Amino acid sequence: MEYQLITEQHTLDQFVEAISNAQVLAIDTEFMRRRTLYPEIALLQVFDGKHLALIDPLTELDFSSLWQLLKNPNILKVLHSPSEDIEVFQNFAGFVPQPLFDTQFALQLLGSGNCVGFAAMVNMRLGIEIDKSESRTNWLQRPLRDSQLEYAAADVAHLLPCFMQIVEEINAKGWFDIVIAESQLISQKRAYQTPDEFLYRDVKGAWQLNPRDLAALRELSVWRRQKAQRKNLALNFIVKEANMVEIAKRRPSSLNSMRNIPGIDPMEVNRSGKEMLACIERAKEISEEQLPEKVLRLMDFRGYKQAAKEIKQKITAVSKETGIPVDVFASKKQINQLISWNWKLTAEERPAMFAPDILQPWRAEYLQKSLEKWVPLHDA
Repeated sequence: MEYQLITEQHTLDQFVEAISNAQVLAIDTEFMRRRTLYPEIALLQVFDGKHLALIDPLTELDFSSLWQLLKNPNILKVLHSPSEDIEVFQNFAGFVPQPLFDTQFALQLLGSGNCVGFAAMVNMRLGIEIDKSESRTNWLQRPLRDSQLEYAAADVAHLLPCFMQIVEEINAKGWFDIVIAESQLISQKRAYQTPDEFLYRDVKGAWQLNPRDLAALRELSVWRRQKAQRKNLALNFIVKEANMVEIAKRRPSSLNSMRNIPGIDPMEVNRSGKEMLACIERAKEISEEQLPEKVLRLMDFRGYKQAAKEIKQKITAVSKETGIPVDVFASKKQINQLISWNWKLTAEERPAMFAPDILQPWRAEYLQKSLEKWVPLHDA
C-alpha cells in the first residue's frame, strides 16, 4: 500500500491541503503507556481513501491546520475502539475529533458481539488476515522500521473499507445518530474527573473501612491522583491501591511502622512515605461530624438483586421492540451505575457526578419511560 511518512512541515501542509475536501477520514494513533498516567503519542495515521499519511508527532510540527480539519463538523472521523485514542487526542491536541464514528460500537449495535477487535473485523468484513506482530512494538523508538510503518498504515487503509460496509447497514436501520452519540459519550467520560471529595469511594476495598479510616483514605486518594498528574506517573506507580487501603486502615504514625505493613513496597515508603504520613495526620484532625459515611456495596442494599433483575427485564422489553441488542443498551456494570446513582448518591451530590450511561443520550430517549421509576431524566 502507498503511504507517506511525514516529518517535515511543508509535507504536512501539502497533505492537509490534499485531504481538505474529504467527507470521511479514517484515523488511528500509535502510543505507549508504560509507567505514565497519560498515553505518549508516537504516531498519527490519517487516510481519506486516496491519501494515506503517517505523521510523526515527535518532530517539530505545527499541527494547527490538521487540527482545524479534525474539528470540522462536516468531516466524519472514523476510528475503531477509540477510547484510548480519545485520551491521546485530549492530552496531545487538547480536543477530540468530532463527529466520531466508532466501528467497534457499530458492529456491536448490528449484533456482531461485544468488543470485536480490529483484526477480527477486517477478517470478517474484508477476508484479510492482519499480521499483529507489531502490536506490542516500541513506537517511541526512532527510526521506525518498515514493518512498523506498514502495520500502522494498514490500520487506516483497512478501516475505511470496513466502515463503508458497516455504515451502509447502520444507515439502513436508522442508527447513525446512535453511533455518533455513543462516541460523544465516550469523549465526555474520558474528560470527566471525579471530584476530590468522592474519589475514595471508587477505591476497591473502601467498603471494608470504618469512617475514621475512610477519612485517611480520602486524603490519600486525593494526594495520589494529584501527584500522579504532577509527575505523569500511573497511579499504581505512586502507591498501589490495595496498599493505600491498608495504610488507611492501620494509619501508621512513622515510616518504620509503615514499612512493617504487610505487602507495602519499601520503594513506596522511600518515595512517598512522608507525604502519606501527612495525609494520615490531616485525617486525624477531622472531627467526628465531618467523617465520611461508611461505603456500602450494592450487594449490601436490601432488594439489590430484585432491582437489577427488574431493570434488566425492562431493558430487554425495549430491546425486543427496537431491535437494538440488550448488551448495547446496558451491561451489568451500566445497570449497577443506575442503581448506585439512585441509592448511593444524594440529590445534592448528583450534579457533581457524571450521570449513568443509561441516563445519557441516546439511551435515555429509548429507556426513560420504562425506567422513570428509578431515576427521572431531569436528575441526569
